[in-house]
Amino acid sequence: MKLKNLLVLFRSTWRKPLSSPLCTIYMKILHLTILVFLLSGSVKSQNTDFDKILRGHKATILSLDIDTSGKYLCSGSYDTDIILWDINSGKLLKKHSGHSAGIWNIKVSPDNIYIACGSWDNNINAHGSSRNCLSLLNLETFELLKSLSIEPDRYKRLSFIPELDDSTANGVSKISISPNSSKLAVITRRGDLFIWDLTDGFKRSELWFGDTEHKLIDISPDWEYLVCSERKRRMVDSCFYFMPLDKNEIVAAFDTPSKTVINVFFSNDLKIIASIGGNRITRNEIYLWDIETKKLKHTLINHNNVIRSIDFSSNDNFLVSVGEDNLINLWNVLTGDLIATFTEDNDKELTSVLFSHDDKFLITGSQDMSIKYWNVNKLTVGTSR
Repeated sequence: MKLKNLLVLFRSTWRKPLSSPLCTIYMKILHLTILVFLLSGSVKSQNTDFDKILRGHKATILSLDIDTSGKYLCSGSYDTDIILWDINSGKLLKKHSGHSAGIWNIKVSPDNIYIACGSWDNNINAHGSSRNCLSLLNLETFELLKSLSIEPDRYKRLSFIPELDDSTANGVSKISISPNSSKLAVITRRGDLFIWDLTDGFKRSELWFGDTEHKLIDISPDWEYLVCSERKRRMVDSCFYFMPLDKNEIVAAFDTPSKTVINVFFSNDLKIIASIGGNRITRNEIYLWDIETKKLKHTLINHNNVIRSIDFSSNDNFLVSVGEDNLINLWNVLTGDLIATFTEDNDKELTSVLFSHDDKFLITGSQDMSIKYWNVNKLTVGTSR
């Protein structure tokens, strides 16, 4: 709630006549709560003006990624388009249209040659494709190099995933590219893994988790470990595990009792892993884990609804999170403190967020079909960065 709204509420209710002693007690508690919030100066809560807005999509922005040189920004949308932007000027450079469903995932290869784009469609360029497709584009020319398909026959019986309609076809959940850019991996919504060798004619290997007790969530950026959750009969999982990429063996466990685990994100130095969870409805909490000790360092709570995306700053000192509540939260990773919180002030869901290559800007994708830049220095005045 905005500061001015709180002030209006406070003024409008302060001298309002009440019908019963119970109402009086309730109203005094409300006034006290508002006063505590207004007098608190530890967190900057504001509707900060954005520094830049990019428009070119015709539907919700679903995914964002930046190349390692910090020159290009790539975006995918429900409108089925993939757009390449000049990250500094915000100029729309190229657009690719070849899918028939939204682009849920975009990943630029570490060598800045490829863009891998994941969707849930029936792409006519992918032989044997049903509703799952991965397109590989050249970063500079934006030409389609290859369309890769996921076999549809294994997905006639789908697992229910709370945050998505279970009638939706199984599709790409995450994309990962090996550090040397030689291999491309896709994790499906069902939790299975497909790997293509980009140097050997796109030869494919598969790891099926659908009939096992584990559900795949992610691959570590160094491609050493798979991150899995337990595949239980109940709707949600409270634990996640590390397994070597070449072995079906648990080597580390991270347990959040009575809390869901729906996604994980690694810090750049691979020392911290952040998991998104909470109760089965909201999933609005972030847990920061020390990978070496397997201990929970901090629990970050300030969202009111499902968290859709998080990102670490390049030095891993900060973390940004966005969600369906239209909140953008900036956190101190070392202390777990909330540094700043603000909204786009349009009641639209936020779906994606990234730090710019130099950490000067937060870049957000929204249900309002736009991409916005937010100046980090304006949010962290008086904070050591």
